[in-house]
Amino acid sequence: MPVEDHGLEADEFFRLWVLVAQTKDAILRARQVEYAPFGISNERRALLWIIQSYGGSATPVQISRRFFRELQSITEMLRRMEKDGLVSRHPGPGRSKTEVRLTKKGWDVLEQSLHNETDRRIFSVLTPDERDQLAVSLGKLRQRALAELGVTDVELSVLYVPMAQAGSLTVS
Repeated sequence: MPVEDHGLEADEFFRLWVLVAQTKDAILRARQVEYAPFGISNERRALLWIIQSYGGSATPVQISRRFFRELQSITEMLRRMEKDGLVSRHPGPGRSKTEVRLTKKGWDVLEQSLHNETDRRIFSVLTPDERDQLAVSLGKLRQRALAELGVTDVELSVLYVPMAQAGSLTVS
C-alpha cells in the first residue's frame, strides 16, 4: 500500500538517507567483486589502508578511531587478519599495549587492491566539479553526524582533495 494511503507524507530527509545507504551498499558490492581475487573484503582492505596511512604500523585504538568501530570489534578483525598473515602484532610503545604492522603479504594485497577500476568507472559518471561538490557535501554530512554522536576525537584523514586544490599540493 502506498505511503500516502496512510496519510503519511514521504519524508525528504529519510528518502535522502535511503538513497545514500543504497548507493553505499551498491558501490561496496561492486568493489567486493574486484577485491575477491585478493581474498579480502572491503573491511579488510580498509583496515590495511588505515594501517598503511600510519606508515605501516598503528595501534588498535588509532585504527578503531579512524574506522568508526568499537575497539573490541577491531581487535577481533585484527586477530583474524593476523591468522591470515596480513598483519602482525607486536608490543607497542609507551602506553599502547599493542602495535599492528602490515606483513609483506598485507602490503602486497593492499598494493594489488589499490588499482581499483570499479571506483573509476562508477565515479566517472560525475564531472570533476560534481565530484568536488559531492566530496564537500559528504564531508558536511559526516561532520554533522559525528557532532550528533558527540564524537570529537575521531582521526579523519583527507581522502579526497578537490581538483581545484590538487594542483597546489606538493608531494614530498
